[in-house]
Amino acid sequence: MGSDLLTLNALAKELNNKIQGAKIEKIVQPEKDEIRFFIRVNNRNECLVISCNSQTPRCHLTYVKKENPINAPAFCMLLRKYLVGGTIESASIFNADRIIQLKITARNEMKDICTYYLFVEIMSRYSNIIFTDADFTIFDAVKRIPLNEDNTNHLVMHGAKYEPLEQGKESFLTSSFDFMKDFKCGDLHSFILDNITGFSGITVSEIIARCGFMNDGMPTLDEEELNRFKEFINKLKNITEQDLYSPCVIDNKGVYPFAYMVLNKDVITFPTINEAFDDLLSKEDGDLRLKAKIKNLVTATRRFKARVEKRIIDDSQKIQATEDMNTQRYYGDMIINNIYLVKKGDSSLTCTDYTTGESVTIPLDPTLTPSNNAKAYYSKYNKLKRTRDFLSKKIEEDRSILEYVKSIEQELGEVTNTTNPLSIEQELINIGALYAPKTDGKKKVRNPKPDPIACYDVEGFQVYVGNNNIQNDELTFKIASPNDIWMHLKNEHGRHTIIITNGKEVPESVLKIASEITASTKTGKIAVDYTIRKNVKRINGALPGLVTYVNYNTLYVTPNSHEELRLNGKSSQKN
Repeated sequence: MGSDLLTLNALAKELNNKIQGAKIEKIVQPEKDEIRFFIRVNNRNECLVISCNSQTPRCHLTYVKKENPINAPAFCMLLRKYLVGGTIESASIFNADRIIQLKITARNEMKDICTYYLFVEIMSRYSNIIFTDADFTIFDAVKRIPLNEDNTNHLVMHGAKYEPLEQGKESFLTSSFDFMKDFKCGDLHSFILDNITGFSGITVSEIIARCGFMNDGMPTLDEEELNRFKEFINKLKNITEQDLYSPCVIDNKGVYPFAYMVLNKDVITFPTINEAFDDLLSKEDGDLRLKAKIKNLVTATRRFKARVEKRIIDDSQKIQATEDMNTQRYYGDMIINNIYLVKKGDSSLTCTDYTTGESVTIPLDPTLTPSNNAKAYYSKYNKLKRTRDFLSKKIEEDRSILEYVKSIEQELGEVTNTTNPLSIEQELINIGALYAPKTDGKKKVRNPKPDPIACYDVEGFQVYVGNNNIQNDELTFKIASPNDIWMHLKNEHGRHTIIITNGKEVPESVLKIASEITASTKTGKIAVDYTIRKNVKRINGALPGLVTYVNYNTLYVTPNSHEELRLNGKSSQKN
């Protein structure tokens, strides 16, 4: 979601007032396309987020925290080398375009004060973050753009001069709008967009509405109408100083410097345009990155599932090739029983099967002695038997893994905006569906903080619900006591639920509500089994969360999440 120059100009002016003179204390890169500056300004600690994500490009102060990677990317290390300890001198619009320029001064290795620039191009899929010296020579960028036939005037590589992409039209910030005299009636909206840059289509519609013009079929503008138009444009150039200025988010889709008449939808106003950007884009960025993360996990899960299924098919076919192993042993037995009939050099043995009385012919290797022919058949039998035993065990293990992968698919389908998928990612790493991040062995690995196990207060009973296999295993075999109530969806992958009894009898109403919570990811009437925890056993050799259980009862309930009963922030440990 890009913003037009009208909105970005207001943001840049506000940012300049807020961060001018700020000291850069720390730089991190939590995403491949996002940089964060931790700054100190006016005795306050602030975080400046700069992103060139194609869907949520932005540059504003934020209060939303993010997990940082263990190892900083190269671009982050470059910024740290030159900018940590430096001062942000100004934030402004560059080249009268959708580019925010951060001017930063810092001391180099020789303790000389040097000037650097960080250019934040906020242009949807063309967004970028570019770091240069005082002469606009590029050190590096988040997105390097080589010279090619399609892009001959916007080279973004180390050592090149930074030159923004030419728009081919005047910017509304610098234009005198004299071209409006050339309008000869017709589609005024298209005419303005064709001759000026910096306005989105909706902003042009708002300008036309505010000036009392018509979008289509507008006659030639007279002198009074031209003056009215230019007067309103001049207000927009300095919108932060106008009474009209009232930063807002409209329809939860875009940030605007004032409420647009042409967008008669939900309007949420903010004290500053920076807060409006932070409120909208931080949530949208989180949602988008969660969706991308889940998509990657789903893709990895499907690929791994397909590999396991192929292994099972291939191994099943190999087992079919061992079906004649008993024939090999039978031939060996027949040779031993009739060894007196065999002479060295014979190519076959014809004898009577002592079990059926029928005549059989057994192929022989004429180069081997009779006893070695028997040994050869026994050897083939033993080899095929070992192969069959190995493959049978391997298929059993793969089928167990396949069930586990199906349970992960179920987990991924139930991920919400408030769920941290790191536990699911760790599950995939544990089974080899994903590779763990590489470390040099010297630095400590920061383990991701898992989501707490969901806890509910149901009529005085604590009810715990696992959201993934790791939580399910911990809940069932570490947290629950033998006589606590254990619940699970009948014949389906799903959550493990525990009702902490503390030796008390659990009322039917509590069982019903806990069953509804257990089934809350489903729709329609759902069967939920329950039993005491000591009736639940791990499957030998199975992965976490896969269990068997006996002596159970079944409830049929309508799913209900009962969020009003959830104890947010409570520990997952029993009292």
